[in-house]
Amino acid sequence: MGGDPRGPFKQASEAMHSIRGRLVHQRPHLGGVPFQSAVCLPFLDFTQTSEEWHDWQVVDRRDFDARPIADLLAAVLDRARERAAELRMPWFEPSAGEPTAAQCDEIVRVLRPDFEFYESPKARVRRVDEEIKRYTEEQLAALDQFQRNPRVIVNGPAGTGKTLLAIEQARRIRAAGRRVLLLCFNRPLSKWLAAEAEGTTVLTLHEYMLRLAGVAPIGEQAGSQAFWQEEVPALALACLLDGREEVFDELILDEGQDMLRQSYLDVLDVSLTGGLREGRCRIFGDFVHQAIFDAAVMSFDDLLGQCPGCAIVDLSVNCRNSPRVVELVRGCDAVEWGRVLRPDDEQDPVVRFYRDADEQCDLLGQALEELHDAGFTGPQVAVLSSHNDHACAAAGFCGLVEGVAGAHEQSWRDRLAPLVPPGGYEPDMRSGKTKYASIYRFKGLEARAVVLTDIDRLETEHDRDLFYIGATRATQRLVVLAHEGLKALLEGTVRSATG
Repeated sequence: MGGDPRGPFKQASEAMHSIRGRLVHQRPHLGGVPFQSAVCLPFLDFTQTSEEWHDWQVVDRRDFDARPIADLLAAVLDRARERAAELRMPWFEPSAGEPTAAQCDEIVRVLRPDFEFYESPKARVRRVDEEIKRYTEEQLAALDQFQRNPRVIVNGPAGTGKTLLAIEQARRIRAAGRRVLLLCFNRPLSKWLAAEAEGTTVLTLHEYMLRLAGVAPIGEQAGSQAFWQEEVPALALACLLDGREEVFDELILDEGQDMLRQSYLDVLDVSLTGGLREGRCRIFGDFVHQAIFDAAVMSFDDLLGQCPGCAIVDLSVNCRNSPRVVELVRGCDAVEWGRVLRPDDEQDPVVRFYRDADEQCDLLGQALEELHDAGFTGPQVAVLSSHNDHACAAAGFCGLVEGVAGAHEQSWRDRLAPLVPPGGYEPDMRSGKTKYASIYRFKGLEARAVVLTDIDRLETEHDRDLFYIGATRATQRLVVLAHEGLKALLEGTVRSATG
């Protein structure tokens, strides 16, 4: 590629005259201020001479090594003033002392006015959402890699785009005119999947089995593991074997690690044309760290035995979380991602420590206020706990808020509402209010801001897996409220995550 035929001196001269013309047009009274161009060559020894330039218009490597740049530029301007005086330029009056300090300030204001770009909280939220979507779409290439395989297991840690791939796979199957069943384990995730994969049959595994069996839990059955893990699957399987229900052309399981129980797999096997051994199925899951439900008792190898010839696709690139959240989780668990696609947003995870339940409630209120002020409100925030809905910090906080009188009470009522409304199981995902839930119930979902509460132990692998799942729900902001007994562990982890 060739250089500019004008050469550097002519380029500099034309640029200088252009800037001077603009300045004098806006401020005619500055027409007597001397302007001059020069060429800086900081890496070259320049010895050429020409009628095109004066030697004092060149600043080369030797000059840079000998004097500060400010002195070199001042010397150029001094020689320019001397030159204008020698030639008796009609516009230049040496005794005027121009430019004065006031004129210098005015020139700066015209040529480089002060400015400040402020990114509003709403604009920042939108930008990060688009960023996550863009990075997640890169994972769609994985679908093309295994289209020819009838049975595929996709294994990867949180944030690697498994759920997006499951949704896109369902859309493609439906577009091809084939009947597809998309199942997951927990109800909030199924509701979200149904909205995203419109037109696809989307249910929780237990909803599907109840529908097949034509039964509903009565009384104590709702809390009986035997009912859910053995009785309902047996009734559903009997219905399928009797031929009373049509089977599906393809099966997709999201959060498949939660369904590793023989009674469940028996139902799924008969629900699929060709079964799990010869049919077309896609199973997405984190089979290392997210099998946190008691119903899952089989190993990954057991699953491979049920689905022989499965292609295994490992995802390792995190496209959801910020690098600092990823490093925090890495410090508390052995979870490993290959890469983190999102750039560092310089937003540190916030970890605060409580002594007792009352202090944790105070910290929760403070966290919600700070997130509200930063532009994270209503459903953009999820308060997640390792405890159940009745024993978590958010439930205690709601009790405190109910005792506050006046407008302040209403303000908090607008910001905080249960994920599960009283007397029902349906998640209140569209109420416009902040949600709280157990980590179990929110698994598979995400929120722009997450407040992780009731972190009172990280001793067992299960404790650490819960922390990992909860923390990785956050796409933009993460606040962790932990017992002071974990201070030594978590403070060191935070320092490592934030550099």
